[in-house]
Amino acid sequence: DSEEQRCLLAHELCGHLHETMHCPHGNHVVQKIISTMRRPESLQFIVDALTQQDSSVVEVAKHKYASRIVKHLLKVCPAAQVSEVMENLLAAASTLACHMFGRFLVQHVLDSGTREQQYRLLRTIEQNALPISETCVGRNVFEVLLTHAAVEDLDKAWVARACAQDSKALLRLALDKRGHAVVLIMLEILEPRRDQRVSVSLAQHLDTLRASEFGRIVAQRLDVVGAEYP
Repeated sequence: DSEEQRCLLAHELCGHLHETMHCPHGNHVVQKIISTMRRPESLQFIVDALTQQDSSVVEVAKHKYASRIVKHLLKVCPAAQVSEVMENLLAAASTLACHMFGRFLVQHVLDSGTREQQYRLLRTIEQNALPISETCVGRNVFEVLLTHAAVEDLDKAWVARACAQDSKALLRLALDKRGHAVVLIMLEILEPRRDQRVSVSLAQHLDTLRASEFGRIVAQRLDVVGAEYP
């Protein structure tokens, strides 16, 4: 089939795109369209449907099925074509980082975004570290970010420091199933820099940590840190 024929067939979805993207079966149809079109401009009608309302991209990014469409478009379309989509995602990064499905698009920016996009994402997460760290999904995002190969060590350190600003939130993190892993990574990042804010803060709560299943693991690491950096 020619590109023109594929376009004619795909455009029959116009007016029904949002409904189709949210459908457990229909989203596969839209993904198939994205993967079979040879020219990115042939996908502009999908980009337009996503950006016709300010809240549309973020709403789609939070949906179990529709979020796959956004990720697929970001992979195959030139950056200039999906710049408005990316801008919407970056503007809502702190919200998406706490969302079950939105977090995958946050991770996509880490994986495939430009250096400037990654920098903006990191600054947003750094500035919203406390509310993000209070959610289970957000803790997963921190773990991914702090171990991601594309994130520079200095940026990881800034994010780790932001997570450590609130001592009560840091303790809650250390006692949590997912959060304690984040704290261990924070220690690995900051201690070699002679930045002991995490260990000093948590050392005040050793009894509480040792009484917790996951806090106990952090307490053991603090004992090692204390021996390494007396």
